[in-house]
Parts: sequence; structure tokens; C-alpha cells
Amino acid sequence: MASFGRARRVRIYVNEGDHVGHVPTHVAVMQFLRREGAQGATVFRGIEGFGAAGEVHLSHLVDVAGKLPLVVEWIDEAQRVERLMPKLLALVKHGFITSDETEIVLYEPHPVRVLAAAITAGDVMSREVTSVEPGASVRKVVELILGRPYRALPVVDGGRVVGIITGSDMVERGKLGLRPELLPRLGQSELQRELEALSGKATTAADVMTSAPVCIAPSMPLPDVALLMTRRRLKRLPVVDGAGALVGMVSRYDLLRSAAGGFESPEAQPGAPAFSAEAPLSSVMRRDVPTVHPETPLPETMQALVSTRLNLAVVVDDHRRVVGLVSDGALLERVTPALHRGVIRSLMHRLPFARHRPEEEETVAHAQAHTAGELMTRSVPSAPEGTKLAAAIELMLRDHAKVLVVTGPDGALVGIVDRADLLRGLVTGPP
Repeated sequence: MASFGRARRVRIYVNEGDHVGHVPTHVAVMQFLRREGAQGATVFRGIEGFGAAGEVHLSHLVDVAGKLPLVVEWIDEAQRVERLMPKLLALVKHGFITSDETEIVLYEPHPVRVLAAAITAGDVMSREVTSVEPGASVRKVVELILGRPYRALPVVDGGRVVGIITGSDMVERGKLGLRPELLPRLGQSELQRELEALSGKATTAADVMTSAPVCIAPSMPLPDVALLMTRRRLKRLPVVDGAGALVGMVSRYDLLRSAAGGFESPEAQPGAPAFSAEAPLSSVMRRDVPTVHPETPLPETMQALVSTRLNLAVVVDDHRRVVGLVSDGALLERVTPALHRGVIRSLMHRLPFARHRPEEEETVAHAQAHTAGELMTRSVPSAPEGTKLAAAIELMLRDHAKVLVVTGPDGALVGIVDRADLLRGLVTGPP
């Protein structure tokens, strides 16, 4: 039986008569989860039940109409559950909430549909957005990003968005020694050294941010948002109201998830633009894929890994069939910490991996993982080159993958796509 990973299952037990203001509690919970980009939730209506008060509610008793038990079941990533739980607890005034780990053994969402222009940025944006003030220290910025799903922080001054800080900003202007998304891969002592190095700097968010960032209104149709992201090569956009105040963030992931049917679509006007998911992967894939063999040594593997912006190399056999994937994050986790300095230097400056000290030579000689085969991840999401963008998006979302390997008729590697490639394909449509 295939397993698609671990998740959290949350159950909210309420009664039909419970309200949040003038809205039934179960309706308020569903609206909240949908606004916050939850993966999915279902409401179940009970026919009988009793709570802590001991009062029995039966569906055939007239005098308890409106008091029957309801269960809202929500299944999602652990990080999102952790992030939204405090607000959920504040929302549900009366009831019973449980949370437990669950295993997803089947995930087959409905096919990707054409996304109408009637869907706007405000419909899919994340509303709970962490921001910083211009005077915040660079260390605080890094600590806010560490271990979180977002990779950029809006900078807000007097309620208005005045800048945005990306990982590139932190490396180029903040002098961070490693891209923020790779920091959690370091050991605790190494991570603390990086943070302490930032503490000694007087650099602030205003010093490293990209000023006057591209912002969008909540009313912007999603095809226009996708086109803007594609043309400007942006991964995420702040959403602001008429006064320039931050109200949300939209990412490429939000757009792909929306195209995959993450919510009900209102009717579009005739002739309105829409995404197209009918193009094959072969029309958007890149063919210059860095490849290595399982026996390729660490220095050559590093050279292939830093040769493109994808920061990965595909491991293939003699017939170019895919056997694994080496990413920068996995490499940092699996090589011995004594080699981290050389690996980081190579990753950050896109230079060949070199060892200048005798002790490093000795470390490599005795390291357990020093070839691509020993460093690679064997689970690699892949699809044939004729696969429609619709199916490719579903596969990437299901596996939480950032890339998808593309194979030919004989199963050999022919290309690779990432989220930017898929979004560009949705915008341009079939050739």
C-alpha cells in the first residue's frame, strides 16, 4: 500500500446551535480554514450524541432541533495546523477539539480545471502574513524565516508596505553566509554561530530590503497575477488595499493549488481569460538537466549541482534512467559537518568544491557519504513528457515537490520542470 506522507487530523466537535456572532460555528470554521489556505475540511452531521453536560441529543426529537452534534474534520500539513491552531481556538468558544497524526495512503484530487478570471488574488492569498518594521535587525529577520514555509518578509512602515526581503537580499546585502532555506540543515552549533555572526552587525531590514516592491490589489484576477509573476520572475507578491496596507501574500504555490481546484470557482464572464492546463510537459520543460552517476565523487557532484539555478543534480544509470536526486539541502545534511565550510563556499559562490586543508582530505577519505549514490534521495517525482500540465501540477502538489523529472518513451531522462515552468505553461497555454 502506497503512502503519501504524514499529516495532522483535527476534529472540531460543536452543536448546530453554536454560533460565532451571527454565523453558525461550523460555517465560521470552514470560512476561516478556506481563507487561510487549508488543504481541505469536511462537516459531518451526527444523528445522536451527548457532551460533558450529559444531555442527549437525538435527531428524532423535535425539542432538540438545532442542537444535533456536528464534526468538522480538517486534515493538513503539520506546519499549517500549528500555525492556525491558536486562531482556531480563539474562534471556537464552545465545543471540543482534538488533534492527532494521520497517514495519507491515497490522495487523488479532482482533475485540474480551467481557472476563471473571476477568481482573484484576494480569494487565494494567505491572510496571516508575518512582516517586519524597517528597523528590525537582520538576525530577527532570519529567525522569523527559519523553519517557516515562507521565504520572504514584507517590510511595513506606518501600516504601508515599503519593501520586501527575500533570501537573495539576505545573502547579497545582509551578508548571510547561506541561503535562509538551507540554515535548518546545519547542526545546532553551526546555526547558532551563523546567528551570532548576525548579532554583531548593525544592519537592519531597511538596509537589506528591496524597496518599492511589486504589490497587487486583492481584486486582480489570477491569470493576471500569474502573468505578472512570470514576466517579472517573482515567486510571491504582497497584496495591499487601496491605502497600501498589507492584507495578504500570494505565492506561485497558491496559484498552482488554485488551478488544481482548491476552492469553488465563481462563474467567469464569457470571453474572460483563463489558465490552460492542456499543454504537455514537453512544451515547458528544460532539457539542460545536470546529471551524475551513482559513483560520481563529491567534487564532481557539487560541480553539476551548482551549474544551474535549480541547485540539484539528477542521478542516472548508464541508460539515463533516473535512480535518484541530489539537492543542496540533502547534501548539507548528509556530508560530514567537517566539510560544511567547503560545501557552503561552493553552493554560495557556484565554485568547484575544493579542499585546501590536509584535515579535510583526511575527512573525505573516511567519510561514509562521498559519492552521488550515497548522497542522493531515491524518491524522485517523475512523469512522461506527454503528461498534461494538469496531471503534473497534481503530482507536484501531492508530493510537495519543487521539481518534476520528465522521462521519454523508454523511461530515460529527457527534461525537468519546476513550479515556475508550470506556471509559465498555464499562462501561455498549449503551443
